Amino acid sequence: MSDIHTKQLENAHAFIKHLNALDWDSLADLLAPNFKHQYLPSTIIPPDGKDDRGKEDFVNNLKVTLENVFDKVTYLPPIDVIHGSNAVVFHLKSDGASKSGRKYNNEYMVTFHFDGEKIIKLNEFVDSKYSKDFFGALRAESS
Repeated sequence: MSDIHTKQLENAHAFIKHLNALDWDSLADLLAPNFKHQYLPSTIIPPDGKDDRGKEDFVNNLKVTLENVFDKVTYLPPIDVIHGSNAVVFHLKSDGASKSGRKYNNEYMVTFHFDGEKIIKLNEFVDSKYSKDFFGALRAESS
C-alpha cells in the first residue's frame, strides 16, 4: 500500500475519532476546502433539509445535532472496512442516547473519497427506517 493510501485510511479513522470527541476543528482539518457531503439514500430527509452540503455547513450541522439533540453518541469501530484507490468505505454502528434518554443505535455505510490526504466527498448511508422512527419520536416528544 502506498504512503498516500495509508494516510487516507488513517484519516478516515481519524474522522471517526474526532467525531466521537466532538473535536470540530480537527475534523474540519481533514476535509478539503471544496468538500461535499450527502445523506443517502435519497429518500431520507436530512436534518438541515439540504440534499448536499459543503464543508462549513457539514461541520456546523454535525455540531448542532450532536451537541443539542444527543446526550452522547459514540461511533463504534468499523465492522467492515473497504479500502480502494482514493476511497475508504466503513460499515459501522453508533451507540448513544438523545438528551431525553431515547436510545440511539443507528447503522451506517460511510464512503470517504479523497484528493490526496484530504476528504473531498463523504456519502453517508443511514438506516433510513431507524432514522425516520427515531427523529419522528423525538419530534413527538417535543410537541
